[in-house]
Amino acid sequence: GGDDHPYGSRAEGGEGLALQMWDAYRRLGDESAFAREWLPANTEGGGLEQIAMEAIGPDGLAPGEAFHRAFSELLSLGCISPSLILQDSQSDQGFWPFSAQARAARHAEEAVEGREWHMLLGDLDVESDGEREDRDAFAYKYFKWQGHMVRYAEGGNEQGPAVLFVHGFGASADQWHKCIKELGSTHKVYAIDLLGFGHSAKPIVTYSQYLWEDVVRDFALEVVSRPLYLSGNSIGGYTAMSAASQLKGFCRGLILCNSAGRIVDAETFAAEERERGGTVKATLRREGAPAKESPPQWALNWAGRAIIAGLRPNVESFCKKVYPNSPEQVTPRLVDSIVRDSKDPGGFSILAAGFKLPPQATKNELLREFGGKLLVTQGVNDPLGGGVSKKRFALYNQVHPEEDVKLVSIEAGHCPQCEAYEEVSNAIRTFTAEVEGMVPA
Repeated sequence: GGDDHPYGSRAEGGEGLALQMWDAYRRLGDESAFAREWLPANTEGGGLEQIAMEAIGPDGLAPGEAFHRAFSELLSLGCISPSLILQDSQSDQGFWPFSAQARAARHAEEAVEGREWHMLLGDLDVESDGEREDRDAFAYKYFKWQGHMVRYAEGGNEQGPAVLFVHGFGASADQWHKCIKELGSTHKVYAIDLLGFGHSAKPIVTYSQYLWEDVVRDFALEVVSRPLYLSGNSIGGYTAMSAASQLKGFCRGLILCNSAGRIVDAETFAAEERERGGTVKATLRREGAPAKESPPQWALNWAGRAIIAGLRPNVESFCKKVYPNSPEQVTPRLVDSIVRDSKDPGGFSILAAGFKLPPQATKNELLREFGGKLLVTQGVNDPLGGGVSKKRFALYNQVHPEEDVKLVSIEAGHCPQCEAYEEVSNAIRTFTAEVEGMVPA
């Protein structure tokens, strides 16, 4: 988070700079050397993604990440030709396919081909969007974030309060389609595919909570572009909370559906802050992120691919376990979308990045920083997280001012917005109506 840009973005651009960087990428023939010269982390603005990437360092970047970080936006702006990169990359692989230069060239080639894949996927989405059974409720669209294609759903009543839904791990905006339809008559509704998920681009980068937080923040400011409510499920709940802590009053209210993230009682939180000498975010800005030992990158990539391949045949059975009250809501549409999305170029890199995550702020810290109205619609039969869903649910009243919290207990599992979408939608409708009555238009 912070007011600066994500790691690798540049304030300046243009064809001259792009060609100069590409020449350096080829000349150095080593991605780490290129990153040291051209991708220094800018931590002066206090941006947590930059701070996290500084701790990872050039040698800790994923294979191909230096290219994605340096050239994605330049390619998107037309400052350098993808054809030139493909031609040069194929030439540079030459007669020594196992050299560092050949590997760097191969990663550049794969990155450009992955970009083309997602551009074609976006074109196909737009062309075929009218074939969906719920096409009248919302449309799928795209916006570009740091040069990457990001898909989102948009529908509903232009005059109503704006709500942005954020999905959980392995899911997509389509997981919210029933809530979008339910709320569409009274609300302006958006749902986003986080970078690396759904039909959004899946660049080979080090994903972190701070990167996703920046995606959601920028989408709220640039696409929604008016005060809104943020809602999220699982890791999407944590991401929504993180973005809300940056957006402050621009976020009129926060809606959590079985959010990921650690929440502790008030005494434990106070003791941890004393011991640390401040919040997690303040400590990161003061001391930087701690160095983190992780397995070799080749092992992470192999593990990521193996885990995804192993999960694909079991998506339906896993989803039914986390939808214990209404397993019939695990529809072919849900299963097929999860399996399809996992096959996109670069999809494995999210799992590989999990070993490098920087320290995570507690929900206590994020909610205090946000300081606004909170609705928690909790599936109390959630089998994930060690079966402590009900205990965590009760803690929200302790860690946030009681007058600002509304708790709704739902007989559902990890994804109440799917299992009990009518109940969740009604709770959102009531919550936003109450807040709108208190907040000046």
